[in-house]
Amino acid sequence: MSSRRSFIKSGCAACILTASGLSFLESCSAPLPMIKLAGTKAGQVEVGTDSFTGKGNMLVVRSKQLEYDILLIKNGEAYKALYLRCTHEGVGLTPAANKIFCSAHGSVFDLDGKVVKEPALRPLKTYQTEVINNQIIIHLS
Repeated sequence: MSSRRSFIKSGCAACILTASGLSFLESCSAPLPMIKLAGTKAGQVEVGTDSFTGKGNMLVVRSKQLEYDILLIKNGEAYKALYLRCTHEGVGLTPAANKIFCSAHGSVFDLDGKVVKEPALRPLKTYQTEVINNQIIIHLS
Protein backbone atom coordinates (compact mmCIF):
# COMPACT_ATOMS: atom_id res chain seq x y z
CA MET A 1 0.00 0.00 0.00
CA SER A 2 2.76 2.44 0.85
CA SER A 3 4.55 1.76 -2.45
CA ARG A 4 1.41 2.73 -4.38
CA ARG A 5 1.07 5.91 -2.30
CA SER A 6 4.75 6.76 -2.88
CA PHE A 7 4.34 6.20 -6.61
CA ILE A 8 1.34 8.54 -6.77
CA LYS A 9 3.11 11.23 -4.71
CA SER A 10 6.24 11.11 -6.84
CA GLY A 11 4.18 11.15 -10.04
CA CYS A 12 2.25 14.23 -8.91
CA ALA A 13 5.45 15.96 -7.83
CA ALA A 14 7.01 15.25 -11.23
CA CYS A 15 3.98 16.71 -13.03
CA ILE A 16 4.08 19.88 -10.94
CA LEU A 17 7.81 20.33 -11.44
CA THR A 18 7.51 19.77 -15.17
CA ALA A 19 4.66 22.27 -15.53
CA SER A 20 6.44 24.94 -13.50
CA GLY A 21 9.72 24.27 -15.30
CA LEU A 22 8.14 24.81 -18.71
CA SER A 23 6.75 28.16 -17.59
CA PHE A 24 10.15 29.14 -16.19
CA LEU A 25 11.97 28.12 -19.39
CA GLU A 26 9.54 30.10 -21.52
CA SER A 27 10.34 33.23 -19.50
CA CYS A 28 14.08 32.65 -20.06
CA SER A 29 13.99 33.16 -23.82
CA ALA A 30 16.49 35.41 -25.56
CA PRO A 31 16.36 39.01 -24.30
CA LEU A 32 14.63 41.60 -26.46
CA PRO A 33 16.60 44.52 -27.92
CA MET A 34 16.87 47.48 -25.54
CA ILE A 35 17.09 51.20 -26.16
CA LYS A 36 18.50 53.35 -23.34
CA LEU A 37 17.46 56.98 -23.59
CA ALA A 38 19.74 59.53 -21.96
CA GLY A 39 17.88 62.79 -22.46
CA THR A 40 14.11 62.93 -22.84
CA LYS A 41 11.46 65.63 -22.72
CA ALA A 42 9.34 65.97 -19.61
CA GLY A 43 6.20 63.85 -19.82
CA GLN A 44 7.21 61.95 -22.94
CA VAL A 45 9.75 59.56 -24.38
CA GLU A 46 10.82 59.61 -28.04
CA VAL A 47 12.14 56.64 -29.97
CA GLY A 48 13.11 56.73 -33.65
CA THR A 49 11.07 54.48 -35.93
CA ASP A 50 14.37 53.22 -37.34
CA SER A 51 15.08 51.62 -33.94
CA PHE A 52 13.01 48.65 -35.10
CA THR A 53 15.08 48.07 -38.26
CA GLY A 54 16.37 44.50 -38.14
CA LYS A 55 15.24 44.01 -34.54
CA GLY A 56 11.77 42.52 -34.91
CA ASN A 57 8.57 44.11 -33.66
CA MET A 58 9.40 44.64 -29.95
CA LEU A 59 11.85 46.85 -28.07
CA VAL A 60 12.45 47.47 -24.40
CA VAL A 61 12.75 51.20 -23.75
CA ARG A 62 14.65 52.39 -20.67
CA SER A 63 14.37 56.00 -19.55
CA LYS A 64 15.72 57.80 -16.49
CA GLN A 65 12.24 59.32 -16.08
CA LEU A 66 10.72 55.95 -15.21
CA GLU A 67 11.38 53.43 -12.48
CA TYR A 68 10.55 50.52 -14.81
CA ASP A 69 11.05 49.88 -18.52
CA ILE A 70 8.47 50.20 -21.30
CA LEU A 71 7.79 47.45 -23.83
CA LEU A 72 7.23 49.11 -27.22
CA ILE A 73 5.44 46.88 -29.73
CA LYS A 74 5.13 47.62 -33.44
CA ASN A 75 1.99 46.36 -35.17
CA GLY A 76 2.01 47.51 -38.78
CA GLU A 77 2.19 51.31 -38.61
CA ALA A 78 0.81 51.45 -35.04
CA TYR A 79 2.77 51.23 -31.79
CA LYS A 80 1.72 50.06 -28.32
CA ALA A 81 3.60 50.97 -25.13
CA LEU A 82 3.23 48.82 -21.99
CA TYR A 83 4.71 49.73 -18.62
CA LEU A 84 6.69 46.73 -17.34
CA ARG A 85 5.52 46.97 -13.72
CA CYS A 86 3.41 44.13 -12.33
CA THR A 87 -0.03 45.24 -11.17
CA HIS A 88 0.05 42.66 -8.37
CA GLU A 89 2.84 44.03 -6.15
CA GLY A 90 4.78 46.45 -8.34
CA VAL A 91 7.66 44.18 -9.37
CA GLY A 92 9.51 44.71 -12.66
CA LEU A 93 8.42 42.39 -15.48
CA THR A 94 10.30 40.34 -18.05
CA PRO A 95 8.98 40.46 -21.63
CA ALA A 96 9.41 37.47 -23.93
CA ALA A 97 8.41 36.73 -27.51
CA ASN A 98 4.71 36.22 -26.79
CA LYS A 99 4.12 36.94 -23.08
CA ILE A 100 5.23 39.13 -20.20
CA PHE A 101 6.28 37.40 -16.96
CA CYS A 102 6.56 38.37 -13.30
CA SER A 103 9.38 36.36 -11.78
CA ALA A 104 8.36 37.26 -8.21
CA HIS A 105 4.88 35.76 -7.98
CA GLY A 106 4.19 34.10 -11.35
CA SER A 107 1.75 36.52 -12.97
CA VAL A 108 1.66 36.38 -16.76
CA PHE A 109 0.36 39.04 -19.16
CA ASP A 110 -0.28 38.91 -22.90
CA LEU A 111 1.15 41.47 -25.32
CA ASP A 112 -2.00 43.58 -24.94
CA GLY A 113 -1.25 43.87 -21.21
CA LYS A 114 -4.17 41.65 -20.15
CA VAL A 115 -3.73 39.19 -17.28
CA VAL A 116 -3.26 35.60 -18.49
CA LYS A 117 -2.27 34.10 -15.14
CA GLU A 118 -2.92 35.45 -11.64
CA PRO A 119 -2.14 36.58 -8.90
CA ALA A 120 -2.28 39.93 -10.78
CA LEU A 121 -5.87 40.97 -11.44
CA ARG A 122 -5.50 44.26 -13.34
CA PRO A 123 -4.03 44.77 -16.81
CA LEU A 124 -0.73 46.56 -17.35
CA LYS A 125 -0.59 50.31 -17.67
CA THR A 126 -0.45 51.44 -21.30
CA TYR A 127 0.78 54.73 -22.68
CA GLN A 128 -0.62 56.58 -25.66
CA THR A 129 1.72 56.71 -28.65
CA GLU A 130 1.90 58.73 -31.84
CA VAL A 131 4.37 59.02 -34.71
CA ILE A 132 5.63 62.45 -35.77
CA ASN A 133 8.53 62.92 -38.21
CA ASN A 134 9.80 59.33 -37.83
CA GLN A 135 9.74 59.63 -34.01
CA ILE A 136 7.51 57.43 -31.87
CA ILE A 137 6.32 59.63 -29.02
CA ILE A 138 5.24 57.80 -25.87
CA HIS A 139 3.10 60.10 -23.71
CA LEU A 140 3.82 59.29 -20.06
CA SER A 141 0.84 61.12 -18.58
